[in-house]
Amino acid sequence: MLPLILILALMGQVAGAEGVAVPAETQERIMEQYGLDAPSPPVWDWSSVDIGGSGITDGMLFVCRMMLNPLGFLLQEIQYIL
Repeated sequence: MLPLILILALMGQVAGAEGVAVPAETQERIMEQYGLDAPSPPVWDWSSVDIGGSGITDGMLFVCRMMLNPLGFLLQEIQYIL
């Protein structure tokens, strides 16, 4: 159970990934200090891709429901599909 929880935790949002950006002055200074090139634009914008999950809460709820009552869970899913 612990490895499953850890895997689901890794699928959650990365701390500091949104909302907190490095100031432009600091970024320029670091780029000059280490001789880095400007970042290239991404080939594919993955932020617009919807994979069907909205976070770790849905995944944990799915796992808990499946563990507590597998038959009832499967019957609900089959009913939802039909």
